[in-house]
Amino acid sequence: MSAPDSAPRQQYQIWVEDQIEEFKSGLTREELLDLAEEAVQRLFDSPDGQYPLTELLLSDAVDALLLGRLNLPDFRQWRRMCRSDTTTRHRNGTPLEARVAS
Repeated sequence: MSAPDSAPRQQYQIWVEDQIEEFKSGLTREELLDLAEEAVQRLFDSPDGQYPLTELLLSDAVDALLLGRLNLPDFRQWRRMCRSDTTTRHRNGTPLEARVAS
């Protein structure tokens, strides 16, 4: 994920991107192409005048489409979840005896 010193919003954004990528990796090629077609249609129907002229724009549009479908928690909910699952963690990192030997 990211360094523990990263800002919480940055950690959340990385987590969201990881969730989207994990979901996409479980889709078939046909399902991904269907998502891309839907994203292209949404871009053409968008009132802001964005057109799917680049692969990057299309990739972002597919990710935005998946973000809506995955029903992920917003930043505040995510942060509460992270706080509630860290009560038993050590504040100063993983204790030496619990670390995996490299």
